[in-house]
Amino acid sequence: MRGVGTPREPLSLRTALRIVHRDARWWLHCLGYGAIATSFFGLPLVAGFVIESYDNSKRGFPTPLPPWVDLSTRYLAGIFALVIDFTFFALPGLIGGVLTFCAGLALALALGGVAGVQIFFLVAAGLLFCMLVALFMLSVSPVGRLRFADEGRIEDALSGETLRYALSRTKRANFLRARLYSLVAYLPALALLGVGVRLSSINFAAQGLILLVLWWLFCSAVVYAHLVVVQLYVAAEAAS
Repeated sequence: MRGVGTPREPLSLRTALRIVHRDARWWLHCLGYGAIATSFFGLPLVAGFVIESYDNSKRGFPTPLPPWVDLSTRYLAGIFALVIDFTFFALPGLIGGVLTFCAGLALALALGGVAGVQIFFLVAAGLLFCMLVALFMLSVSPVGRLRFADEGRIEDALSGETLRYALSRTKRANFLRARLYSLVAYLPALALLGVGVRLSSINFAAQGLILLVLWWLFCSAVVYAHLVVVQLYVAAEAAS
C-alpha cells in the first residue's frame, strides 16, 4: 500500500478539517457509513473505509476519501483494522478491567459493609477510567492502523514494534499532539450521545424512531471524527 505522496501540510486541526472537506460529498460519506456502522456486521466496512483513507492520504491524494468501489477488499482490510483496535485498546482494557475488579473486590471484602461496596465501585470505576484514558492517549491503535495502511502487513501492525514506534523519541510528541487535537473532532459525537441518553430516560411519542435517528447520527459523527484522526496522524508522522 505504500505510495509516494506530496509534501504534507502542517499538523493542525484546521488543516485536517480542510482536507476532509475538500471532498464535496464528505457528509454523504459520513452519513452513509454511519448508517452501515449502526449494524455490528457493517463495522469492518467502515473500518476499511478509514484504512483506505489513511492510504490515500499517505499517497498525497488531494481528496483522500475513497469512492464506493471494491467493497469486498475494503471489508477485509476493515477486519484487520478492528483486530488492531482490539489488540491495542479493547484487550488491554478488558485485562485491566478484570484486574481492577479483582483488586476492588478484595478491598470491599476487607472493609466489609455498605462502605466497602461503595469504595469498591468508586475505586474500580476510577482505575478503569484512568486506564482507558491512558490507552486512548498513547495512540497505539491509530498508529497501528497507520502502519498497516503504509506497509499492508497485519503482522507488523500487531507487533511490539508498533508500540515502540508510537512511543519513540522522534514520534511521541507529534502523536500526542494529534491525539489532543482529535478530542475536538469527537465533540459532536459526544453531544449526540448525551442527547440520546437524556431522551432515553423520558417517555414521549415516537421515542424509538428519534433514538434510532440519533444513533445513526452518532455513528456518522464517529466516522467523521475518524476521518479527521486520519489526517492528524498522517501529518504527525510526516512532521516527525
